[in-house]
Parts: sequence; structure tokens; C-alpha cells
Amino acid sequence: MDEFDEQPLFPSPSPVTSDHAVPVSDARLLENLRSFVAPIARDMKVVIDDPRALKMARDMSEVFADHAGLTGMTKADVEHALSGRGNVDHALFESRFDLFVRMGLIKPFLEKKQQSRYVLDPSGMVGLLVFERLGTRGGVEEMLLLLDRTRWLIETGEADRATLAKHLKRCRQLLSVYTASLARLIGTASISELMDEHRNHDPRKVQHDVHVLNRLVTDRFARDFELGELAFQLVKAELAYRHQVLSAVDRVLDQGGASLDFSVLTPEQYLSAALDASLEELSGVAGQLVVDPPSAWLDPGSVVDALDEFRPRRRQPSRPPEPTGGADADPIGTMQQQHERMARQRRLAIESHLGDADSIDLTATLREMGWPAAAVELVELLGVSADPTQPFTVSLGEQALIDVESPVTYLHPVTLHREQTIQEDQRQ
Repeated sequence: MDEFDEQPLFPSPSPVTSDHAVPVSDARLLENLRSFVAPIARDMKVVIDDPRALKMARDMSEVFADHAGLTGMTKADVEHALSGRGNVDHALFESRFDLFVRMGLIKPFLEKKQQSRYVLDPSGMVGLLVFERLGTRGGVEEMLLLLDRTRWLIETGEADRATLAKHLKRCRQLLSVYTASLARLIGTASISELMDEHRNHDPRKVQHDVHVLNRLVTDRFARDFELGELAFQLVKAELAYRHQVLSAVDRVLDQGGASLDFSVLTPEQYLSAALDASLEELSGVAGQLVVDPPSAWLDPGSVVDALDEFRPRRRQPSRPPEPTGGADADPIGTMQQQHERMARQRRLAIESHLGDADSIDLTATLREMGWPAAAVELVELLGVSADPTQPFTVSLGEQALIDVESPVTYLHPVTLHREQTIQEDQRQ
């Protein structure tokens, strides 16, 4: 049993494909891609910061692959197809589509002006696949592929000595870079970050490939001391790399166990332990837990305060408020005064219409008032006419006056009369 079998903390990535790798968010993918494109970057803004733009590029590529056919798609066709996948940010779509056309990711179907149909350049979709692979496992898979290719070149004899030396040197350099990166994370990163990084590495495969390479170089180039030295340096780099991988595991176990962080292990590992471990091993998991016995935390004063706070309150009856008026106030007399005042106001308003005349036609006046002022005034006139204490009558003609251009389109003739009272007849 080797060292790695003693500490199987995380499942190793698949040596054949990255389909089973732990997925990362688009934000983390963009963070990884910045370091990949830095050697060819014009400035630090060469990679987008918005994960929505990456999703737009991925969805747009799939739309072209699924719907373009042999004649391509129009810009409107692409946006319509994207809407079938969910809500589309129109401004984001416009900016990304125009950028992809300028950069050649999306090409016009015909090289003519006013060309409205487009196709996707195959290298663009391949680039997306490459970036997905690079960003998901942090480039570790490319190091494994370089080790496999170097071994293949030696076994088939396809490479000359200079190419082989270049590949051995590049493998050692990659291992050294990953070793330093792991050392930095062990000293600075959190447990979760260290666990995420550890899942990208496959130390068993690296150890196997490096040792196979060393044996091949030793057997086939026994007299080439330079290649032998490069193979030896590669083995040293692999040992340092393996040491950092083990140190990362040790730090996760030590710190996770001390802090009782149960997220260190996967749910499958807990399930396996529950099914296969002994009672002594399972009981040791909670050996460091501290549990205080329950105790009463209420004192008598707190109980009394709670009773006072939640005890139902009885409502005390209260006297109704005393009247604000004096003892000699006459409500009936007050109402009579109000009625007389309103009757006087109506009479004065009628007198203003009649003036010195005993009768007047108010039809034109009502028409000029407009609606609903004319209706209010007519109701007031009829009310005064029905009051026996008022010496006025109102007569309505049977003729219907209709004028669609007038403020009051429909009206009957209205005439106001003044009746002579008995006192006036006697004076006459």
C-alpha cells in the first residue's frame, strides 16, 4: 500500500476524460482563463468579467450548431432561437454579436455588403471546448497530456533528440510551477479552496507517467547524459510535487478535524463509513465533542415579569364625555335657525335671477352654465318651487331643446315666476 492509499481524502480525476471533473462556476472559469490568456494579452481587460457574456457565447455557439443548417442564420434568427432558452438581454446580445462578427468568430455567409446571414467559425466552438477544459481543472490535464505525449514520442521514435529534451524540460517546469502553487495555497488558502484545488490533481498518474518516462529514457538513451539528467530532474520535481499534495491533505485533515468541519469528507465517504466502519471507529468521531447538560435559566423574577406581561388586562368602564354646549342650548332651535338661513340664501339667489321682473326665462342661462352646474342649479330651482314658504314657482315646457354643440345638449324650457303674497295684495 503506497502513501496515497493511506489518505484517500478526495477521489482522483479520471485519467481519460474530464467529463467527471467537479464543475466550477462561470465566474471561477473566467478567473482561471485570465491566467491562461495573460501571455498573449494586450491589457488586463482582455478577458471579460461578466459571466453572462460567457454564457451568451456558449448559448450562441450551440444555437448556430443546432439551427444554422447549410445557409446560416440571420441576426434576428439567432436572437429568436436564444429566447427559446430563456430571457435574453437585448443590449448584451447586440454588443456580443457585433464583437464576434468583428473578431471573426461569426462570419458572413457570403463576402458581400449588406450580408444578413451568418455562420459560426468552427475554431470558435473548438476554442470554447478547450477553454472549458482548461478552466475546469486549472490546466492539470494539459500537464498529463504532455507527459503522455512525451512517452509516446519515445516509444514510437517520432521525435528527434532536441524535441525530446524540450518536452522533458517543459514537463519538469510544469511540475515545479504546480508544486509552488500548492505550497502557496497550503499556507494561505482556506480549507474549501484547498479541497477544490486538490480535486484537480491526480498524483498517482503523475507518479506513474514520470517513472515510466525515466525508465524509457534510461533504457533507450543510456549513453546520453544530458537526457538522463533531464529525466532525473523530472523525477525530483515529481517527488516535490507529491510532497505538496500530501501536505495539502494533511492540512485539510488537521484543521478540519480540529474545527469539526464535517464538509471535509464527501457524503459518499460518510455513508461508506456508516456502513463499513466498526462501532469503536464511529464512536471516536464524537470523542472530541463537548456537550453541556441542560440547565434551568429562568429565575423567579423572570417568571413574575413574564406573568405581568402576558396576563390579560381588564377594561375599566369610563364615563362618556360631557356635552360641550351650555345647559340652556336648544338643538331644535339651532336646526330651525339653520333651515331659515338656508331658505334665505335660496331666496336671495332666486331674487338675483328675477331682479325687478316677475317672470324670466332661464333656459339660455342654464345652457351657458354647462354640465353639471346646470343640473345643480335646476334642482335648486325646483326645490324652491316646491317650498310653500317661498313665493316662487318654476314651470318646465314640454318642448325638447336639443343642441349637440351646446354645453347642455338636452333641455326643456325653464321659466321662473314670482307670486304676489297676501300682504302685497292688501297693500295694493
